[in-house]
Amino acid sequence: MLILMTCIVIVGILGGGYYVSVSAVTGIVLTGVLFYRMYVKKRITAAWDLNMAAFAVLVFGYLLSCLWAVDSGMALMGVVKFLPLLLFYVLVSGLTDEREKMIASLPMLGCLMTAFSFVMMQFEVFEQWVSVAGRLSGFFQYPNTYALFMLICLILVMWRFDYKKIDWLDIVYGVAAVFGIIMSGSRTVFVLTAVAVIWVFAAKSSGKKVIISVFAAGFTNISFGASTFLGRILYVQDALPLILKHPFGLGYYGYYFIQQSVQTGVYTVVNAHNELIQILLDAGVIPAVFMGAAVLRSVFTKRTQSRNRIVLSIMILHSLFDYDFQFLAMGFVLILFLDMRNIKTQKVPVLTGTVVGLTGAAAAALSIMCGVSDVCYTSGNYKAAEKVYSGNTMAQLALLTKADKAEEMKAIAEKVIVDNQSVSLPYSALAQAAFADGDVEQFTEYKLKAIELAPYQYEEYENYLEVLVYCNDLYHQMGDKDGVRFCVEKAEEIPKMLEQVKENTSALGWKIVDRPQVTLSHENLEIIEDMRRRMDE
Repeated sequence: MLILMTCIVIVGILGGGYYVSVSAVTGIVLTGVLFYRMYVKKRITAAWDLNMAAFAVLVFGYLLSCLWAVDSGMALMGVVKFLPLLLFYVLVSGLTDEREKMIASLPMLGCLMTAFSFVMMQFEVFEQWVSVAGRLSGFFQYPNTYALFMLICLILVMWRFDYKKIDWLDIVYGVAAVFGIIMSGSRTVFVLTAVAVIWVFAAKSSGKKVIISVFAAGFTNISFGASTFLGRILYVQDALPLILKHPFGLGYYGYYFIQQSVQTGVYTVVNAHNELIQILLDAGVIPAVFMGAAVLRSVFTKRTQSRNRIVLSIMILHSLFDYDFQFLAMGFVLILFLDMRNIKTQKVPVLTGTVVGLTGAAAAALSIMCGVSDVCYTSGNYKAAEKVYSGNTMAQLALLTKADKAEEMKAIAEKVIVDNQSVSLPYSALAQAAFADGDVEQFTEYKLKAIELAPYQYEEYENYLEVLVYCNDLYHQMGDKDGVRFCVEKAEEIPKMLEQVKENTSALGWKIVDRPQVTLSHENLEIIEDMRRRMDE
């Protein structure tokens, strides 16, 4: 229990376990604990149930998606990221009494995190680590998920609160939870707090319903930010056709890479802000069905106590509007509240132990490679990140943005395109390299491909026109009429391309803060007209 609880604490401190590097270390530690139980104790106690099947299918789904992923290298990092969930479930499901102790300790952890992060927030040097735009984010570095964790802590405190025997420490924990929720500024959690408070009091004592309903009304008066809420709907709207087209998933980070070519509004997000949609996008329909069935079974079964049902329901509701389970710590918390069945102690046959051992060793090696690469990437050492693990496309793209020589840009871009043909940046870089080599036709080909993959990147259209104008002037000086005609015709296509983008933009795309720019400036339109006039003279 101590090692598992330590994992929750350390993961929570390290950004909530959002980064692959944290998952990598956690996975290695949990694998070591599992090996100890298997090879020293010669047996393993776990819940061999739907939950375990769901986590196993989830991890296998991420692994299998590597075969057809948008980016197979990044897809493999997804396996490392979510493997600890399966390992943690196997280890914790056999600890019935200890699991309840772990749950009981969460309010204390939430209180300590809130206290430390609030103090750190007062100092500029630490502020960026515990707050976002003035909103307290705890160690998660994301206010909304931090707020959800504090709401879970509040539910636990309220549930065990006894008016006849007041525990003043619980009062402190409860105040810290409410303070954290308020300081997070999370509108969604404000509303869910009202729901949770009413539910807890209704479940514990019908006499408090009226009083607490009045208290909760203050929370429900807080409205969702229109643009934020509509943005989340837009993400889902654009994601659904992808799910239908790719029912077995796009792989980890696949949605991020492909979204610009399919989006109907201006946004850039790594996650779809809906965990069910995210699993469908990443790993496919089958893992999503298993995970949904496992969690919902725990919610609706009579075996689950009311406290756990409330916590699970709140987590599910919030996850439909955010990406909570991209944080490993929240996945661990979810597991603690699941209904676990068919708990058995199994002896470990030699063959099974050997297979598990070899698999674990391979997983550990992969975790080390991906984890070190991720640490290098997040610390800004992109060359080292790419060298340790060449499948880290994010590191390669970062290197591409820093490249200043045409040859270097071309080499990096071509390397990215081998594994990922869905990103605009490499094609834009190849266009720039082609222009440096004086190959106008190839520049045009690459630039149009870059625009096709990211049609809302208005700067690409302006850069495209700028180069065409430059080349047009050179062709005039050389007396190359075919070259002039080529440049003019390509330039005249730009307004039509933007008009098509305008037609493809959904109604929601016009209602969020970042609205698309789909018309050239008056100055640029005049430049195109001037190019036509000069050609006709």
